[in-house]
Amino acid sequence: MSEAPGLFDIPTDTAPALHQDLPIRSEQVQQIREAFDRAGISEQGERKALINSVVIRDIASLRELHAVEVRRVLNTIEQRAQGKPSTTGSSWDDREEETWIDKL
Repeated sequence: MSEAPGLFDIPTDTAPALHQDLPIRSEQVQQIREAFDRAGISEQGERKALINSVVIRDIASLRELHAVEVRRVLNTIEQRAQGKPSTTGSSWDDREEETWIDKL
């Protein structure tokens, strides 16, 4: 009697590609470039640093981004253009007004 594949025995050659591994599309590259232009970020080092901070890895060009990372990059560029500081996760650190303890 032959053994039937188990519940978790998925052949690797038929597994679908994960969405997170899809490469960036040409339209998305153009969207990022336009967003940088609108935000007034023209220096390549600043652009690279912003993207690296979003994807948390070192990239050499926009073509190394994955399609799912584009939205986060665009949101960060938009926040920078609007002058909104990104949140640090702490409401104390993100406060805008001074408190009595700041005045000491």
